[in-house]
Amino acid sequence: MAGKKNKLKIIDLFAGVGGISSGFKKAGFNVVSANEYKFEIANTYIKNHPGTKMIVEDITKVKSKDLLNGEHNIDVIVGGPPCQGFSMAGRRIRGGGGAFLKDPRNELFKEFIRIVKEIKPKVFVMENVAAMLNIHGGAVRNEIIKKFKEIGYETKVHVLLAAEYGVPQMRKRAVFIGNRIGVDPEEFFPEKTHGPKNAKPYVTVAETILDLPKVLSGEGEFESEYGPVKALSEYQQERRGKSEKLYNHQATHHDPRIVELLKNIKEGEGRTSLPKELQTKSVHSGAFGRMNRNKPAYTITTRFDTPSVGRVTHPSQHRALTPREAARIQSFDDDFVFYGSKSSVGIQIGNSVPPLLAYAIAQKILKVLNKNHD
Repeated sequence: MAGKKNKLKIIDLFAGVGGISSGFKKAGFNVVSANEYKFEIANTYIKNHPGTKMIVEDITKVKSKDLLNGEHNIDVIVGGPPCQGFSMAGRRIRGGGGAFLKDPRNELFKEFIRIVKEIKPKVFVMENVAAMLNIHGGAVRNEIIKKFKEIGYETKVHVLLAAEYGVPQMRKRAVFIGNRIGVDPEEFFPEKTHGPKNAKPYVTVAETILDLPKVLSGEGEFESEYGPVKALSEYQQERRGKSEKLYNHQATHHDPRIVELLKNIKEGEGRTSLPKELQTKSVHSGAFGRMNRNKPAYTITTRFDTPSVGRVTHPSQHRALTPREAARIQSFDDDFVFYGSKSSVGIQIGNSVPPLLAYAIAQKILKVLNKNHD
């Protein structure tokens, strides 16, 4: 394999623990630097990406020269800046335009644009929640595309379903891809590989986590053994890789009443299937939902360890997912270890871009850039 000097280079902003970085590294990119604001999350990034310079700082204080880390040409900048001001911005855009970037809650989005403008990568990839594309008739989406055009980038956006790229999860994300090298942005989006209309079927929950050792509510260790298993699916083999130990396979301790409730819920069913005397009030439609082993999982959130928030109960065991099971569903390899408090690990996993989705995007970008190299 070529050395780092010959690899295409990326910078990862709002990196979290590095789901995007993991996918791009798998495709052969060199991650020059990354930025993450929260130290506990950045610490997990640092331990899993030792070759990348991590800048733990508020992005408004980060200078482009520090991100360049001695490099002169960056091929791709990636990231998912939180955009909280959709609602207010949408109304103002319809009333006269230009309000999206004026909303102080979108300061982080402005910073993403600033760094792209200053560093001038060939391509940028920006991901966000899928719902933002339809807010106020697409006003926010159009404003984003317009702002990138003003700094020289032709941009398109698609909602990508992670399950269609080999991730065992029905997770949808809005992905903006822009470039300044005269290529139709459409060319950078990856072709679908999984699903009823594609070459391979969706990867199921069974193919993802049922090889892992059984643990009861409140059981499990930070580091443990895999234990014997009859056969592994292709997906399980890929996630295990060369990892000799099993990490983060620790189940949350549930109240005994919750455990008894879960025992009454069949696979694929949820709270509404319980006898009325056992039903609990919940604002979540999928509350206490038990996963169906023969289908992909629903979207993994930061609270995958809490049965009342959605369909996060193990197909056969009476507990919510362990961090390792959630990480498997997010397509992290088993040698990717999560560090920090229980709540922080939930955020680290739930907020990540699935590495296999990032890998699919990275592969396509690599192909297009090699075809159109300077």
